Amino acid sequence: MSESNMRIWAQVDKTDTRFTKDAKVGGQQITSLNGTAMIMKATEVFGPAGIGFGWNVVEERFDKGAEMFSGEGDKRISLGHELNHTIKITFWFVLDGQRGEIEQYGCTQYLYKSKYGTTTDGEAPKKSLTDAIKKALSMLGFSADVFLGMFDDTDYFKQRQEETAIEVAEDKAATEEQQKQERLEWLRTAVETMAGAVTMHELKMLNTRFVKSATGRNETAFLRRLTEAYEERKAFIEGAQRKEHAA
Repeated sequence: MSESNMRIWAQVDKTDTRFTKDAKVGGQQITSLNGTAMIMKATEVFGPAGIGFGWNVVEERFDKGAEMFSGEGDKRISLGHELNHTIKITFWFVLDGQRGEIEQYGCTQYLYKSKYGTTTDGEAPKKSLTDAIKKALSMLGFSADVFLGMFDDTDYFKQRQEETAIEVAEDKAATEEQQKQERLEWLRTAVETMAGAVTMHELKMLNTRFVKSATGRNETAFLRRLTEAYEERKAFIEGAQRKEHAA
């Protein structure tokens, strides 16, 4: 039962270091997670957004924060209060035909004091939504190593970088092998198609099409094989035509 309960967590708890960066929020140094990368991971587990998982905005508001001031002594004036954008969502997902729901909040500074005076962040709503989605996914174990503070351990972070490099290399090798097999299948089909040509006109048309495609792929070895297939079929067709005329 325990393994079943941890099934999702075990799939998504380790973070791909390519999609993280250091950030300073509220005076604290944190590891910032790429929201799109987390959505990509969720898509791997649940399926496309809107079908296998998604979210609904339940509440959205601006909360008053601390009062802001400018100047000192008699020249000190109030600039009003900070405003924080807050959003509440219901994150839903489908697992083994069952629908699950998680409520989470996302918060972002909207109006605040900076070295330039009062500043507003026009992207606060978008940032709050992303924050809420990431927090909801964290409840399922997504990027748990970051939320558990393991990225603060330099040795662990270096280990994850090495593991990520290996995973990427393995994925690349697998992709290259798959592409190689697809190219070989294309060549096999092209050769078989030319071998079935009945007339020289048909054979020439097929040869032109396949050679153009192979040239575009920069497959010089394929060009040699296509030429061989063309000459073999050409000899067969011309031989058949000579026999027909002789008869």
